[in-house]
Amino acid sequence: MKLIGKQINIRDLRYSDLDAYFEYGKDPNVGPFAGWKPFPTKDIASRVLNGQLVSKETFAIVLTDTDKLIGTISLYNSGIRKYNKVKSLGFSLSSAYWNRGYMTEAVHLMIGYAFEKTDCEVLEAGHHTDNYRCKRVLEKCGFNYDGTLCSFKKLYDGRIVDASFYSMTKIEYERKKEYE
Repeated sequence: MKLIGKQINIRDLRYSDLDAYFEYGKDPNVGPFAGWKPFPTKDIASRVLNGQLVSKETFAIVLTDTDKLIGTISLYNSGIRKYNKVKSLGFSLSSAYWNRGYMTEAVHLMIGYAFEKTDCEVLEAGHHTDNYRCKRVLEKCGFNYDGTLCSFKKLYDGRIVDASFYSMTKIEYERKKEYE
């Protein structure tokens, strides 16, 4: 896959992304907000990256001018809704690149891909309730708030967190696209 944006592109992950993947994945400001433990070693980052390469559900967010990996974005079959035309969206971004519009651009690109290139009819996304950056990205991208699930998940550090969920239908996407 290759999606071209103004500031960033989305492409398939590569094993050659390992150094940048480890660099942002070890940052304690990134993983915990997404529910995963920061990578303690490059070997662990390598194992996680290999799993993502095999699954083919996670893609690289790279800077347009350098092709440097700065984050990842995933599109996968829904685990929450029990309907086969639902996809879930997940994402993470190096904290060195926060507040520059990169993730909002990446999510917009992936929304277009999900509704125009797959059989997706509902796109959903969620975040732990303390992840305000993720909440803001989803709001800016036009997702609708569905609700919050209390005690949604137990994290690697033993904390139990609530999660807020959002969705967008293909019909809503097409309506918004008409007015752009």
